[in-house]
Amino acid sequence: MKVTVLGCGASLGTPASGGFWGACDPAEPKNARSRASILVQSEKTNILVDASYDLRMQLNRVGLNRMDGVLLSHSHSDHINGLDDLRIFSYHASDLVNVYSDDETISEIIRRWPYLFSGGGEGVYPPCLRTHKIGFYQKISIGDIELGTFEQEHKTCKTLGFRFGNLAYSVDTVDLNEKSLAHLKGIETWIVDGGGYHNENVSTHANLKRVMKWVEILKPKMTYLTVMTTRMDYKTLCGELPAHIRPAYDGLEIEVG
Repeated sequence: MKVTVLGCGASLGTPASGGFWGACDPAEPKNARSRASILVQSEKTNILVDASYDLRMQLNRVGLNRMDGVLLSHSHSDHINGLDDLRIFSYHASDLVNVYSDDETISEIIRRWPYLFSGGGEGVYPPCLRTHKIGFYQKISIGDIELGTFEQEHKTCKTLGFRFGNLAYSVDTVDLNEKSLAHLKGIETWIVDGGGYHNENVSTHANLKRVMKWVEILKPKMTYLTVMTTRMDYKTLCGELPAHIRPAYDGLEIEVG
């Protein structure tokens, strides 16, 4: 499998609207971040994890024109507001696109975009998406890719974490319980929320201190930070972090054994 980081930014992106770069150097291309999302691919299957505001741009950048499944970590806007951009995949495949998430997230996306699931305009707009409810600590297959889910604490809600073989993706998490840490044992690569950066009092996103504590427990070969804010300059982070923890960047490709 191959995992591509489509976006590694926080909810505002970098630069934020208005050209606000914060502490990030505009001359460093890896500071230009769209909202957090990844693409997981085998030779036969394409799986999107989260549908951000920037989805059209992200998918065009990697030249993707077929979608086999979409995983949603939770229902916050920066992770679901690109769902409308999936309509074109349904049209070209003459089939509904399969979307997987927990009960709360499924209910929210149907409430916000009913036409995507049941059609609208008296038959003018056909349905495009099909929902599948999944829970924590569940194993499923999409095409020829097997994956497992685990629970994450985001304070305002629980979020789904995803494990694909020896790679795990933990977006929008401030804490992990013992069961989830046990579920992550044996991973070699971890893409994890570090958006709390140097905040001592973490609320919704883990800080670097907490991420490094988890890394000590799990011992992945490589950890990449995601959900990075405008306070998190790429080169500054590289200087602050040990070699086995790096900031992700849009377009990063990771081979998964």
